Amino acid sequence: MRVERAASYIRTDPEGELPTREEQRAAVAAYAAEKGYELVAAYEDPDAPGNFLYRRPGLKAAINNVKELEDWEVLVVAHPRCVSDTESALHELVHKFSLYGNRLECPARTWEKFLSAMKSYRRNMSRR
Repeated sequence: MRVERAASYIRTDPEGELPTREEQRAAVAAYAAEKGYELVAAYEDPDAPGNFLYRRPGLKAAINNVKELEDWEVLVVAHPRCVSDTESALHELVHKFSLYGNRLECPARTWEKFLSAMKSYRRNMSRR
């Protein structure tokens, strides 16, 4: 059985509303161990606002890996808000990952739940 390669993504925010870096790191490591993932890369954006995905160098590097390097299959975060404070931005990232065959996962939400929410969001947006 092949072990899936994973990367971690940690974002702390200037307001201190997200878990600390250490708390996120522990949550990601525990989740990866539970799932049997090998953590092969780590991306971080300390004190980064939560709205715009492409203004964060760590997340941009993770997206670049998905598009070009293909070093890992799963990006693990401690909580969906660690990616973005807005659902639309989160859905944008999930859509991009789905196009490249990668996944976003966290203890609070499986890839299937991320994917289902993104599809529902996109259907609702197309009806407007």
